Amino acid sequence: MQADIIVPVSVFAMVLGIVYLSYRKKERMALIQSGRDSSIFGQDKQCYSTLKWGLLLFGVGLGLLIAEGLSRYEVLSPEVAYFSMAFIFGGAALIVDFLIEKARSQELPPYTEDKPEK
Repeated sequence: MQADIIVPVSVFAMVLGIVYLSYRKKERMALIQSGRDSSIFGQDKQCYSTLKWGLLLFGVGLGLLIAEGLSRYEVLSPEVAYFSMAFIFGGAALIVDFLIEKARSQELPPYTEDKPEK
């Protein structure tokens, strides 16, 4: 049964990889022909990967912990509780990471407390 699934998935992945690489080559060739520098491909946005992975693993762990309580008190069946809580809290952790990275990337003016005039 697994061979029935593995073969089509691997063929699909191979075709997808070939299409991606051919598109990437066309893009780079067009960039070279227009006389632009290809250093933009080397630039990487500042990414806080450690923060992202830490928040994701924390969220999934918290979700599994809450799922254990939900399944123990028979609020949800164990399968539903574990999968749903892991995905909900993992997704919430990635959203929090996005908001943190967005706030850090923007130049925020320094905080000044508004004092009432006398």
